[in-house]
Amino acid sequence: MFLTRAKTRSAKQFQARTPHGHKLLFSVLAAGLPAVGLCLILLWTNQYSLIHKLEGTAFILVSWLGLSFSAQQAFINPIRVLANVVGSLREEDFSFRATRAIEGDALGELAIEINRLARALEEERLGTLEATSLLRKVMAEASAAIFAFSPDGRIHLVNQAASALLGKRAEQILHRNAKELGIEDLLSGPPSQTITRSFGIIEKRWLLRRSWFRQRGIQHRLVVLSEASEALRAEERMAWQRLVRVLSHEINNSLAPIKSIARTLSRMPAIASLPQQVYSNLTHGLEVISSRAESLNRFLQSYAQLAKLPPPRRHACDIGTVVRHVACLESRHPVMVQEGPVVQANLDPDQMKHALINLVKNAVESVLLKAQPYPLPDSVVVSWTVLGTDLKIHVLDHGVGLPKTENLFVPFFTTKPEGSGIGLIFCRQIVEQHGGQMTIRNRKDNHGCEVVVTIPDCVVSPAKQMKDSSSVAFQQFWDGQGR
Repeated sequence: MFLTRAKTRSAKQFQARTPHGHKLLFSVLAAGLPAVGLCLILLWTNQYSLIHKLEGTAFILVSWLGLSFSAQQAFINPIRVLANVVGSLREEDFSFRATRAIEGDALGELAIEINRLARALEEERLGTLEATSLLRKVMAEASAAIFAFSPDGRIHLVNQAASALLGKRAEQILHRNAKELGIEDLLSGPPSQTITRSFGIIEKRWLLRRSWFRQRGIQHRLVVLSEASEALRAEERMAWQRLVRVLSHEINNSLAPIKSIARTLSRMPAIASLPQQVYSNLTHGLEVISSRAESLNRFLQSYAQLAKLPPPRRHACDIGTVVRHVACLESRHPVMVQEGPVVQANLDPDQMKHALINLVKNAVESVLLKAQPYPLPDSVVVSWTVLGTDLKIHVLDHGVGLPKTENLFVPFFTTKPEGSGIGLIFCRQIVEQHGGQMTIRNRKDNHGCEVVVTIPDCVVSPAKQMKDSSSVAFQQFWDGQGR
């Protein structure tokens, strides 16, 4: 029994080691062996000469071996061709096709199916390439930042918006760990959330979406980050502008006849014959009506002009000159200028001056409202700092501070008795049209308020002595503006 098992095992190992072509040759030789043996028996048992017997034996053996090798090659060669076609498919070369694709033939049917498979794979690969090209195009044109992370937290894929957000080229980001790039907080959290985060020097609100996808069986993390602050503010600005236009139209339609009638009544000679007390009261009432109508008209005009703010005309200007000019315009209280680096910045100096004038005016008024007889010389300080090509302008005061910072940029909201609630909105709009951000918060180190105006990518070179230019049109636009 053990001998039988050993022989069986040995036979299986021999078959496993023997190539299929040799097995086929052995099978063909074995199939022809009985016929060859019979022919040799008949040849050598008949009365032929020895020469004829040797010639016949050689002919039979040569014919047997030749036909066997021919049969082997006739079967092996088509299989090798099909193997080459399959190998080219594996290497994604779909230009090869199997020959002798004849229906009804066993190998022909196999060749037909392989050719069909090649065409199907070629079409699928073409579709995949087109889909991949479309995906890359969409990702490149998408305004949202897209990150794909591998399971170990490394960047697997980024688009152009993500590269710009991090301020690096794609090749500097790919395959780097999220912790090295300072964005590991984007990996964990709910599928969708709104976050406040700064990339660079500007803090903004972002809509963050997280999901999963698989590539080659490996699960990856997909993070899509879209900026929400500018879109929300643009929608808010458009809504307020539409509201102001409607209110201005309707109220002006009523204000015009009210002012006209009040002036007409005040000039009528008939009221002069009235008793002195009645005449005085009537005249005073008409003056109040005319004055309040005019004040309401100016209020509406200031909001109507907010919707017509022209785009900034940017050119290189000396930041120190702009800040010092603004500080000199305030006469109620000295404004200290803390000198920063001497640089030129690419911005609209006229618009920036008007924004800073309003911010300094607010700071001075906040200081004057504080109950102290002699405000300190450094109660209002204006300074600027530069980080690379980014500019920051700081306005600090030791005033009364802000009771409700969340309402500062709400239209019609004001802390001043005579304010219109438009000054800070106007300043923020100027800053945002420069691509920057304005933040206002109460100081943590002392009483008062701190305003930070951040303008990215505006510093161009060290400053040179330049003459300040003023815009008459913009000055007329600014006239009448109040906080």
